[in-house]
Amino acid sequence: MTHHTIVTSYFMFWYFLSFLAIVFILSGLDDLFFDVYYWIRYLLRLRKKHLYSPLTYEKMAHKEEQLIAILVPCWHEAGVIGTMLKHNCYAIDYKRYHIFVGLYPNDPHTIEEVQQAASLMSHIHCIIGSTPGPTNKASNLNTIYHYIRQFEHSLGEKFDIFVFHDSEDIIHPLSLKLYNYLIPRKDMIQIPVFPLAVSSSKLTHWLYADEFAEIHTKNIIVREAIKGHVPSAGVGTAFSRFALQVIEDPTTKMPFSTDSLTEDYHTSLALRIHQLKPVFVTQKITKTIWQKRRFFRKGYEQKLTKEYIATRALFPLAYKQAVRQKTRWILGIVFQEWRQTRWPKEWRLRFTLAHDRKAFYTHFVNGFSYFIFLFWLLYSLLTYALPQYPSLQEQLNYNPWVWWLIVIATGIMMERMIQRFIAVKRVYYHWLPAFLSIPRTFYGNIVNLHALIRAYLSYYGKPMASSATPSSMLWDKTDHLFPGSSILTPYKPKLGDLLLKKKLLSAEQLAEALIIQNQTGQRLGTILCQKKYISSQKLLTLLSEQYQLPLVNKSQLPLTTNLNQLTKRTQRWLKENHIEVVSFDYEQKQLILGLDDPTNELLIERAINRTTAWNTHFVLIDKES
Repeated sequence: MTHHTIVTSYFMFWYFLSFLAIVFILSGLDDLFFDVYYWIRYLLRLRKKHLYSPLTYEKMAHKEEQLIAILVPCWHEAGVIGTMLKHNCYAIDYKRYHIFVGLYPNDPHTIEEVQQAASLMSHIHCIIGSTPGPTNKASNLNTIYHYIRQFEHSLGEKFDIFVFHDSEDIIHPLSLKLYNYLIPRKDMIQIPVFPLAVSSSKLTHWLYADEFAEIHTKNIIVREAIKGHVPSAGVGTAFSRFALQVIEDPTTKMPFSTDSLTEDYHTSLALRIHQLKPVFVTQKITKTIWQKRRFFRKGYEQKLTKEYIATRALFPLAYKQAVRQKTRWILGIVFQEWRQTRWPKEWRLRFTLAHDRKAFYTHFVNGFSYFIFLFWLLYSLLTYALPQYPSLQEQLNYNPWVWWLIVIATGIMMERMIQRFIAVKRVYYHWLPAFLSIPRTFYGNIVNLHALIRAYLSYYGKPMASSATPSSMLWDKTDHLFPGSSILTPYKPKLGDLLLKKKLLSAEQLAEALIIQNQTGQRLGTILCQKKYISSQKLLTLLSEQYQLPLVNKSQLPLTTNLNQLTKRTQRWLKENHIEVVSFDYEQKQLILGLDDPTNELLIERAINRTTAWNTHFVLIDKES
């Protein structure tokens, strides 16, 4: 490379550096506003906290249940939808709801899974549209909505609340009670969406965790506070019947726009333009979890913890999947909405839309800044001992204002990293994910840059940009996963339902115990025994039925003599955790272990991991008989 080329590159990248510093600061001002506003609001509300009565489970439970419809659009979801439906129907603490799953006639495997679940639970409805898939998601939702309106005639009752969910969602048990409590006073309710905690090595999944932790515990709170646009996340969103009627197309009588790839964002924006009342709710409850004892103590203990009423899910684990999904989001939110809604007159709405649409250039700025940094790093190293070449410091000395721009831009970047660190710690409680959110920021900028380039090519590089409508773009669906048993409690009947079925408890006694459970976080069985509604022996029998584990009297346990086939380390671990070896067949590779508490899923998971060489089964041990 010639001297002239190097010097030319030097000045060219100097101007790039100056320009990027200015753009970075300007694009960071709205982020800084969100951060400052949030913390001022937080401190003011902290002082006034005692003036407000907190929302409790008792308040939510005492409100009469409205009829809720859960809309789940599906395309090629056979691997997840069956488990999702069974788990959520088990977990949801609400009676008056129906789940409507929208399917396509050319997706037989998903149809089979949904029909199987519907045969087990009458409030699941399999809706097969007339159009082969895929269409776009809004079209699927409209098909479901049309079916619901017809179903209301046969039901003889109208649905009051409509809830969005996807086929991979873990619906929070209390979310429907929360929607029921707030609607119809509010027209749209969005609760937080948080990716599940997985291994720290899953960088791509944790990118979503970082972003949603910050957006759904800070940014959207500020957007609501300044009366800006509160966007729907597409899941964990509830609409009142009135809200959907307001935005129905006068011709088709359908509420969801098929001209958008992000129908959730478009729908919430339409509600805001119509001056309806959206709200973003960050409500916490107390619950009990099992955890390993700390400070070198052995065994497990129950701990009270606070948990958000939030939708959780597994997000894309692979780079390519994340780029595809983020491309769709950018196409819908930035390109299509910009063209369709332009810039509303109200400044609050304009401000929040500008914050969303600045991705139009900020992803380029963030990604390109890495190349600028790499150039100056290499240039400084290679020309350090060559005085004939100008140094970066020389330009900074001649133009100190650029130095201060770089200092300010760096300060904004560090402040943003600190805010994300705090948000991740707030949601996931542990320090490691919070610390790792800092280096993940750089990886996230690469993903966002790739997605933006792909969105540009898709929008401007195809005829659809000029002639066709966005509805001609098909559902660019991301492949979904549903959590395995290591993350998710398997499907089983509720303890309360078993008690009512066997007439061991009245509905009033169960309601009273559930209120105490949600106030204290204690296990339901513990509360029932404390109030002497049932005996500990009867509770053990019910747990045996609930978890489908044989109940074995400890005095009748056979004497197992061939334990030497298990490693001493495994034997010691089982003894330390009070797990009995009931039966051990070395030839059949079968191991039966006895538990005294089947609710400790963490212990069961680790027992399975300790005995992977064997086909391990569990029984419940009765120590009192």
